[in-house]
Amino acid sequence: MYSYKDIVLLPEYSEFTSRTETNKNVKFLDRTFNSVAIPANMKCTINFSKAVELAEQQYFYVLHRFYDYEKIFNWIKHNQDIFISISVGVKQQDYDFISKLAASNYRVDYITVDVAHGHHILVKNIIKHIKNCNWTTGVMPKIIAGNIGTRRAALDLREWGADAVKIGLSMGKSCTTYNCTGVGTPMFSAVQQVCFTSQNEYNPPLPVIADGQIREVGDICKALVAGASMVMVGSEFAKCSDSPADTLDNMKIFFGSASSFNKDGTNFIEGQKVLLEQRTENYFQFLKRINEGVQSCMSYAGVSNTNELHEMQYAIRTC
Repeated sequence: MYSYKDIVLLPEYSEFTSRTETNKNVKFLDRTFNSVAIPANMKCTINFSKAVELAEQQYFYVLHRFYDYEKIFNWIKHNQDIFISISVGVKQQDYDFISKLAASNYRVDYITVDVAHGHHILVKNIIKHIKNCNWTTGVMPKIIAGNIGTRRAALDLREWGADAVKIGLSMGKSCTTYNCTGVGTPMFSAVQQVCFTSQNEYNPPLPVIADGQIREVGDICKALVAGASMVMVGSEFAKCSDSPADTLDNMKIFFGSASSFNKDGTNFIEGQKVLLEQRTENYFQFLKRINEGVQSCMSYAGVSNTNELHEMQYAIRTC
């Protein structure tokens, strides 16, 4: 099992005279977006205003689920001119919120079922609830579900009704799940196994979001080579000058969704607070740098689209 740091991408014959000849845009589910990168659906990386900014520029976003649901409902109500992408959990309040949304006249385009262990009966049940609701708008939201780390999980989530899956357990910058439980998903291999399964089991393949272990732009490229459609990035977006993360002495305060800083009380936790050196880049400058890196990778691979990068050859680092 390999992580991104274990992989080196190998160049192929190319006829591109400039990386700008390659296509940075990505088709994901029913829309085309201007980058493969998504800020993680965490308090430190996305908020109401940042979601609007990204949507208006046709970048994909997933709003985190840690606002009061009444606030999220009102935000949806007042932002029907952009695409709406939200997260939910698996508790009774999530069922009630989904039912309220379905009965309203407000459009919701994407719902991400966002839990630490996505291959679980509670996820199966909430997907069933979303599917069984009578959506007044007549439009069923696309369902993204996770997080998972195995091919069996992807097969089951597809069977339960997910339109896309999110891969990654214990690989975040502030996550301590591996330390606390021993459970984890070396990201390159996990993404590759799930994507290989989806490409061979389904037509069209099940789209995959790789979520976690991104430490530099090259890791995003490696996730695409492993087969991911899009890549979720947490700490690297949190470092941006305009991220929602709090600032302390020119450092950004970053914490995970399972940390005590995000959960009520101090029950068993699987996350910690870390301080990150703040960058001068804002989100759109960082997204531009990501796009340029991905386009350069495509130029090295001799392919024109991000979904062709899975054909790129690679080697295993030995040092």
